[in-house]
Amino acid sequence: MKEEDFPALYGASDAASKTAQANLLLSYKANAVLLITGAATALVSTMTTWLAVISAIFFIASLLVYIHAQYRDFQSCWYQTRALAESVKTATWRLMMAADPFSSKDDESNVTAFRNLLMEFLQDNRGIGEHISGDWSKQDQVTTRMREVLASSYNAKKQCYLKHRIEDQRAWYATRAIENRNDSRNYFFLLCGVYAFAIVLLLVRIGAPGIPFLPIDVLAVMAASIIGWKQLRRFDELASAYGLTAHEVGIIQSRYDMVTDQESLCAFVSDAENAFSREHTQWAARRDH
Repeated sequence: MKEEDFPALYGASDAASKTAQANLLLSYKANAVLLITGAATALVSTMTTWLAVISAIFFIASLLVYIHAQYRDFQSCWYQTRALAESVKTATWRLMMAADPFSSKDDESNVTAFRNLLMEFLQDNRGIGEHISGDWSKQDQVTTRMREVLASSYNAKKQCYLKHRIEDQRAWYATRAIENRNDSRNYFFLLCGVYAFAIVLLLVRIGAPGIPFLPIDVLAVMAASIIGWKQLRRFDELASAYGLTAHEVGIIQSRYDMVTDQESLCAFVSDAENAFSREHTQWAARRDH
């Protein structure tokens, strides 16, 4: 299914999450570059006064970038909007499959209950109202595609859920697990390389103390920046979480052939969505932390 097939609240919170994440990562990269450049300039600032001034400017700029990121609270916004997006998406699939808590025989009653749930989501997330406003607020909260799936036959629901939810999410989790594992390994080797280079330069300084401008301090700032980046991106944590979820979804998918009627489909959807909902629970926990 396309993004516009989901409620406007999902589209708004998903877009806000991506924007907040991009701003957070950009601010961290800018801060790291400014710190490293400032340290490099400070290394040779004894040569002329203007280099010392430039070094001070870099450090002041780094401080301003940090203060801006803290003031805008990009990380909290990222986690909260991501949690909201995943909550809405899970509720949407439960509605379209007529699964608990939208298991009434009357479709309009289910739609009404869904609208009430969206209102609860909004009330619980009033603090991020400015981030989810804009063009998305003009779109439908119960889209035509959602109503079509909700009104479709049991077999159509079953095939739709397998293709557009189970298989799609399983592939997504598996791919992200591999990407995060590879990123974690690559940054680990990069960090080891920076440490090794710094150790070599320290040995050079011991053996030839007269050599000027060895960038050991610059390498120390680079190492600290890499460690901070790994902690910010949580590569190892996400690789583990996504890998486990991919396996869990695979186990749930193996029971697909046992789904023979609407009642068993509802149970199947509930189990799958409970697995998926752990993601937005984790996002909410990260936000609170």
